[in-house]
Amino acid sequence: MDNALLNRSLEFLLLPPGNLLPLLLVLIVLYPLLRLRPGLTNLALGLGLLQVLVLSLPAVSGWLLDSLEQQYPPQHELWSRQPLPEAIVVLGAGRNLNAPEYGGQTTSLTGLERLRYAALLHRATGLPILVSGGRPLPDVPSEAELMADILEQEFQVPVRWRETESHTTWQNAFLTDRMLAEDGIHSAWIVTQAWHMPRSLLVFRQQDLHYVPASTSFSSSIPWSERHMRWVPQQTALGHSLLALHEWMGLIWYRLRVLI
Repeated sequence: MDNALLNRSLEFLLLPPGNLLPLLLVLIVLYPLLRLRPGLTNLALGLGLLQVLVLSLPAVSGWLLDSLEQQYPPQHELWSRQPLPEAIVVLGAGRNLNAPEYGGQTTSLTGLERLRYAALLHRATGLPILVSGGRPLPDVPSEAELMADILEQEFQVPVRWRETESHTTWQNAFLTDRMLAEDGIHSAWIVTQAWHMPRSLLVFRQQDLHYVPASTSFSSSIPWSERHMRWVPQQTALGHSLLALHEWMGLIWYRLRVLI
């Protein structure tokens, strides 16, 4: 848990707008030197603001997400392709901490997209489902438990396995692989967003079982992004750009781990 919080903290400080804070601290520390060269200070501040502006453009956010989503795009009626795997794995996607109408907490909107697709795959094939995701703090339900409740109570779909200890995609893969192998499973679909699939498959394919992509949810297109609006800064586009940068950073880090 501590490592997960540390990793997130570092990520937020490396990506905009969080990286403006260390930039500001550097400028404050180096002020005695930089005041002799005000052009350097203006350049640093200008570049910091420019990155936010550029990442807010729908044209940029769409390109960044599309570069991830097209690696393993969703497929219509995936269950019609043979041979079928032996199980369905749904990866955790965080939680909504303030959902009193559901008893306090529930899964995130991203997680709901994964669960909906997993339910569709199960109804089409009858394959058993594993949900994977730990708990960020003690004494709270795990992501796996939250997802299992939704599948069973709302989608009327049974869940055979609950992997409740992982905090990262890397841990998802290791613990899921061990759990499925112990039950005699040799292959499984991985259900996650198309933008998350490259990083997920990279680490799952380092395990012993055979994993097949079951991508869902394209996010590269956003409202108000046609014609000249592609070049108008938008808050939604900034969020999508940061999501894509998060995935690319994670993908690069996981590739380094695999090499090491």
